[in-house]
Amino acid sequence: MKYFTLVFVVFLLVLSSVSLWADEAKPLILVMGEDSYPYQFVDEQGEPSGVLVDMWKEWSKQTATPVLFVSRHWSDTLDQLSHGDADLHIGMAQTQSRSEKFAFAQALTHVSTYLYLHKDLPQRLTFEELGPYQVGIVSGSSHETELLKLSSKIRFKRYKNRHDLLVGVLHGEIKVFAGMQGYLRDKKINKQVISFFPLSHRILIKQVPLRPALNKSDSQLMQQVNAGFAAIDKGRLDAIEERWIGIKRQQNGLSIATAINLEPFISLGGDGMPHGLYVDIWSLWSDKTGIPISFMTSDMNQSLDQVKSGKADVHIGYPESDKFKTGLLRSQLLYRVKSRLHSYGKPIDSLQNLQGSRVGAVPTAPYLAQLKQALPDVELKLYDSVAAMIQAAKEGHISSFVASSSWTHHYLVLQGAWSEFYPFPELEFITDIFVLTSPHNVGLSNRIKAGFELIETQELAEIERKWILDSQARIFQSRLEPIPLSADQQQYLQDLKSIRVGYLKDWKPMEFTSEDDMFSGINRDVVDVITKQLGVSVEAVAFDEWQSLINALIEGDVDIAGSVAETADRKKALLFSDAYWPSPWSLATPIEREAIFNVQQLAGQRLAIVEGYQLVNQLMGADYGIELVLVADPHSGLAAVKEGKADAFVDKAINLASTLKHGDYSQLKMSVLADFSEQHSHFGIHPSLAQFVPLMNLAIKNLDQAKRQAIYQHWIQPVAVAPRGSDTVKWCVSVIIVLLILIAIIFMCRLLLTKERLKRTQLESQLSKMTHYDQMTGFANRSLLDDRLKQALLLHSREQATFGVLFIDIGGLKSVNKQMGHDVGDKLLKLVAEEMSTCIRRSDTLARFGSNEFVVILNKSKDLDLVCQVADTIITNLSKSFDCDDTKLNVRASIGIAMFPADGDNVVELLKSADKLMYRAKQSGGNCYKSS
Repeated sequence: MKYFTLVFVVFLLVLSSVSLWADEAKPLILVMGEDSYPYQFVDEQGEPSGVLVDMWKEWSKQTATPVLFVSRHWSDTLDQLSHGDADLHIGMAQTQSRSEKFAFAQALTHVSTYLYLHKDLPQRLTFEELGPYQVGIVSGSSHETELLKLSSKIRFKRYKNRHDLLVGVLHGEIKVFAGMQGYLRDKKINKQVISFFPLSHRILIKQVPLRPALNKSDSQLMQQVNAGFAAIDKGRLDAIEERWIGIKRQQNGLSIATAINLEPFISLGGDGMPHGLYVDIWSLWSDKTGIPISFMTSDMNQSLDQVKSGKADVHIGYPESDKFKTGLLRSQLLYRVKSRLHSYGKPIDSLQNLQGSRVGAVPTAPYLAQLKQALPDVELKLYDSVAAMIQAAKEGHISSFVASSSWTHHYLVLQGAWSEFYPFPELEFITDIFVLTSPHNVGLSNRIKAGFELIETQELAEIERKWILDSQARIFQSRLEPIPLSADQQQYLQDLKSIRVGYLKDWKPMEFTSEDDMFSGINRDVVDVITKQLGVSVEAVAFDEWQSLINALIEGDVDIAGSVAETADRKKALLFSDAYWPSPWSLATPIEREAIFNVQQLAGQRLAIVEGYQLVNQLMGADYGIELVLVADPHSGLAAVKEGKADAFVDKAINLASTLKHGDYSQLKMSVLADFSEQHSHFGIHPSLAQFVPLMNLAIKNLDQAKRQAIYQHWIQPVAVAPRGSDTVKWCVSVIIVLLILIAIIFMCRLLLTKERLKRTQLESQLSKMTHYDQMTGFANRSLLDDRLKQALLLHSREQATFGVLFIDIGGLKSVNKQMGHDVGDKLLKLVAEEMSTCIRRSDTLARFGSNEFVVILNKSKDLDLVCQVADTIITNLSKSFDCDDTKLNVRASIGIAMFPADGDNVVELLKSADKLMYRAKQSGGNCYKSS
């Protein structure tokens, strides 16, 4: 009995130990979302991954608590937790409705949520203006609650998960969707989404803390969770976040270390900011990723040390090689610099002519070994800089030198010596320029690579053309041509032979039938660019009305048609190319009416529009309160406005401008609709040509900005039409009669005019000058400035061009008035105004805006750099002393620069932007300018 009792007790102890071990080994069930990359998702191997997953793994190690991750669709994760099928949710946003169900632990990380807007929508939409658009969201996400707080008018289209949402985005089901910051795991989808929904268009909803959630009854588990994460070293959590996202939590962007004085790659501009090829490439990267960047300038060695020490995140670009290793990580190939032989005075006929001569090079060139191998019979002379080699070549110390073609070309052009030097293109060396990062931050390296994968070669080629003068030194352009085609694609194009293109007979300048009965216009030139690259011919089919053309395209009577908007309804029957031409919408209204710039101003009015335009459905689908008047063609629409049958007519800006210019519509005026100013044209394609679409898109990518500009200028130039046949006689007779009448009138007037008429003319002239010109300086006043600004807006909107506005404050005048009197101050102000007028063209406008403030309008300014050059010239010229009443006086100029349309698309916005930037310049001490 004694032994039996002992055995029984041992059995109970073993049983309880096993039970206790089982309880201790039971893992916590953590439910998570399956596609919220990079925070919580399931990877290609089916394993849970992401920022929050790795943080919970750290917690598991810290607390010695096993965990089991269970992934579900987002709405199902909430159900799993509320039903008690999971112990914890690894991280979600805390909302009022969720707080009623769950308890929330301390935040593990933060994520910014955004509304992503389609590129065809205006950039400056507010939450209240989202009423006409459905916002795509994942069902059960916190986006709905947060957006309704911002506007009760927002309507939603709900998707089961993030994948379904993105499919809807790419299929054109929605124009707006809500999502987290970061980038998508699928690089191809990520690139497609950003191409239609650029990050520059997104609107911040809120920065949201992500917190673990659990049932309210489990307070002990809450304490365990918070205590466990509090015990983890903060550096370990930051490293996890940095590994996945690439940027530390506390940072607001990337700091980029760069050397300067490496034109045209990197240099300091007149505004004191870095400019150049590399800077523009990085700015494009920033636009694509939505990550702000800032530059830290120094010399080359210091810029490398800044990255090594952690003061900077990235080196802008360095010629890292096996010979010259920095110890940093090569994160991305940024550019490839071409270096060539250059000779002074005469060209090099062949390399044999260099035997026995001295050739210059720099000691840090990575191609020195290749150079020695290519020129074994020459003496290499090493110099500290390219400038020193150029001087040595001029003085005859060396016969030639090897240097970067782009740098040398740029330097010699600035020195006015390019014609004295001759490049030898047959000997070329390539130097790879790499983006460098710390080898310890792989996450940042991956983020940088992902950003560069979003950039199209075409975009890089356009930047390169801006900075690299020598076309033979460019590298991106060579990647665009020819179009790489597989054997199957080549066979398909050979079998296709020709395509039928439908077009409108009278829709100038986009497309029309010319006098010799040929398909002409912008669309014809674009079609030619595409078909010449693909080797197919064109069969043009003309139509009188837009609706007839669309119907023929749907029925397959024609294969493609240009200027077709991509809509959800049309996508059911047609395929579409990538966008190839900007096509903003404009209004024609009676000239006496106030200008209309957005659709809301048309509420309660009659709007004429061509039947079949996709804009009809958009206007009818939204509650704008507009009465649509459908017309057959643009001439009918303009006639309806002239005859009072409609209050306005809407058409594509380029076509409307051409029609108004060449027709009898002097009583009508044009304004651009801001709501639809960023739309683009596509080719509509019949589904039978599905194989042709990707080939067409490849050709469209080669339609760069330079080609578009050439096409635009060709068709926008006014064409003089000479009278023909019998009309010539009538025309000549009419001219002679008119001239005779005019001569008679002039003769009579000269007899009848009196001194009173002369006095009245003089008074009217003086009155006009008083009304439009400043009495002190003689330049335009605010009244004339407003008129000139309105004219500039209208002109540049029609021609899709840019212009600059300078807001100038003249400092130092108040002290002159106080110390020397207002007479001297007025003389000084007049001298200053006259000096500024010498810095601008006759076609520009200088106006006095206030007592010591001026505004300059720089018409048809190609880019910001040219405007900055004018501002720099004004500051330089006003920095000199002015001789006023035998006294040397000085002033300070503070200038704010605004560009149309980037800083404003109306008079008020432009002046406000320039005024704010002027005050920033003034606060910086004056004698400088600021731009956005």
